Amino acid sequence: MSDNKNLENNDTQELDENLEGSSEEILEDDVENNDDEIQKIKSENEYLKAELEKYEDKYLRLAAEYKNYQDRSKKEKLMLRQDSLIDAVSSVLPVIDDIERTLPSFSSAGEKYEKGVSMILKRISEVLKGLGVVSFGEKGEEFDPSVHNASSRIESNDDTSVVSEVYQKGYKLKDRLIRPAMVQVKG
Repeated sequence: MSDNKNLENNDTQELDENLEGSSEEILEDDVENNDDEIQKIKSENEYLKAELEKYEDKYLRLAAEYKNYQDRSKKEKLMLRQDSLIDAVSSVLPVIDDIERTLPSFSSAGEKYEKGVSMILKRISEVLKGLGVVSFGEKGEEFDPSVHNASSRIESNDDTSVVSEVYQKGYKLKDRLIRPAMVQVKG
């Protein structure tokens, strides 16, 4: 029996030694496999990060391009509206000029006619003002060649040039000139 026990002990020892060796080999294989998998995952992670950055960049560029398009469209629509308004107002200005020129002749026809025509001119001015159109060109204004058209000049000792007579009012739509004022300049 003791021989049997010795044999069993020897077998158990051999088995334990074989198991220890096998488990060390298995563990080393697992570690190598895990390292390979980790490297694959890291590589895939880097690739996905690069792809994400690429698509993120494309998205940001597209969003900026769309914003620029919207701004450009708004500006173009505003300019188109202003151009249309300027065309419409320009076609009405000669009628306003004619009414303003005939206003003094209504004083001889009677106070009621003069008052009626004055009211019409006032109403037209209010409508134009409501559209953003303002008139300019009054006696005593400083002469500005960018908005005044000097049709004649009176010499003076003054250093500054001022409007001495207005032949035709000028009109602006916000910062855009519709028509310059035709004036006589003193100075």
